[in-house]
This record gives sequence, C-alpha cells and structure tokens, in this order.
Amino acid sequence: MSNLLAYIPTLNPRHIKWFKEHKGSYLFLITQEMAETFFPRLSRNMGALPTDLMIDIIQSSTQLKRLVHNVSEFAPEWQDPQLELISHNGVWKEWVMPDEEVSHAVFEKYLRSAGANVLFQDIFARWDMSAVIREQKVVPDVKVSSSELDILRMNMARVISVKSPDWWRQIGAVAFDPTGELLVTACNTHLPNEYETYIFGDPRLNVDAGQKGKYCSIHAEQAVIALCAKYGLPISGASVYVSTFPCEDCARWLAVAGVKKVFFREGYSVVDAQEILRANGVEIVQVVD
Repeated sequence: MSNLLAYIPTLNPRHIKWFKEHKGSYLFLITQEMAETFFPRLSRNMGALPTDLMIDIIQSSTQLKRLVHNVSEFAPEWQDPQLELISHNGVWKEWVMPDEEVSHAVFEKYLRSAGANVLFQDIFARWDMSAVIREQKVVPDVKVSSSELDILRMNMARVISVKSPDWWRQIGAVAFDPTGELLVTACNTHLPNEYETYIFGDPRLNVDAGQKGKYCSIHAEQAVIALCAKYGLPISGASVYVSTFPCEDCARWLAVAGVKKVFFREGYSVVDAQEILRANGVEIVQVVD
C-alpha cells in the first residue's frame, strides 16, 4: 500500500491510471490554497475545483473508491498527525508523488525535513511549468532515413542555417513540393533587420531558458511558409527539411499549412510539438548521416 500525495485541480484519465497502479493506497490532496502559496500563477487556472469538492467527487465515485483506500486533504505537520508519525511509523514514511513543481515544493518544505522517502513519478496529468519547458526526446514516427537524397537536402538546410545572424542558435529550413521541386529556403533571422539585436540588444536575455519573452526574430519554418505565401507557391503537401526539430509554434504553423512531411536532423520536442505534428497527420522523419 502506498501513500499518494498530489495536486489535482481537475481529474483526468491519467490520474485514474495512476490510482490503478497504486490500488488500495491512501490519497492525500494538496489544496489549491497551498499550491497557490508556492506558485501564485496557479490562481489563474479557472478550471481548478475546490479541493473539498474534488474529495467529494472521488469519494462519491464507486469506481474510484475501489482504487483508493481513503482520500483527504494534506496539511502541514502541526495539523496532520500522519506527518508527525513519519519518523516513528514506517507506514507513513513512504510516499509517491507526481513529478511536478508543486510536488517538489511540498516535499522540500514538509516531507524532506520529516525524513520521508518520496518516489516522484512522471504521470504527465497536467501542464505544470516543468513540463512546459522540459525537452523531450523525439521519437521519429518511427522513421529514420539515411538515403542520399534526404542527406543532400538536410545538408542544404545546414548550409542555409549558417546564414542566420542569431549568435545563440542557427537553424535552416528547405521546402520541396510533392514532385521534388525546390520551393524556398530560409533561416531564422531578426526583424525589422538582421542587425536588430546588435543595435538594441536581445530582449530574450531577460528571460530564463524555456520561458516565453519578447521575440524580434522569425523562425526558419515560419519564414519558409511566409515566403511561399509571398511568392504564391503552394506549400500544402510539401516536405520541409529543418536542421533542428521545430518548436511548438512552428509545429502549429507547419500543421495548419498542410505540410506532409517534416525531416529533422537533431533536437528535442518542447510542449509536445511532436504530438501537434502527429495529430495533424504530419509524418516525422529523422535524417541520419
């Protein structure tokens, strides 16, 4: 029997799957108020249910009652006798928590000092900030190509990437129509001119890695789509070769534009860019030299 501890503002099938994996466990819920003390931005979650209502929902469900032995609010050690028993009773020494920022904050403030052992599990039941900025390895659909043609086209994208004025990251993209004709090439660049960041500085320097900030650049994939629109070239059904796997915004652009295949050489998927492409029928292929 496990002691489950989690912040569950809304219930979804991944939580239920987690309960099934630990059937018969005690379930403690981190309250919305406690979560907001650690991360005030969580107050903006309009879909979050009051914790007492979430407890009622779980307790009133016949199916869920079979999965969890008991459900209650988690409280600080001066209010919660279970925490006081951690150092004296092995039953309360072992905890399982979702691998999310709220879980880690609660562990650091309450459980670590009490001597509890915690297993963090990646159940991915909600978009917490750590999930938003986490880089996930791309599983290429599951296609890998080492054909001479694909390597040649990818090398074109790599050559184009060198033209980027961005000192931090250079990315090139090349688009081909369904017949194999070259449409356009592009690299990530700054606007209104390529020297923008050298003249005024880069506004992204004020934000941490993975966080959104004010951008003064256009990504290579976006530039490819824009150039096709500019010159009246149909990109629907095209194949796009990009030196680094697209970000989530570019994944949306490519999907809506009707791109049929995305070839990449390296990189990671952030905020489920890979899932965006797959859900829209875009084939993903990794080109390996």
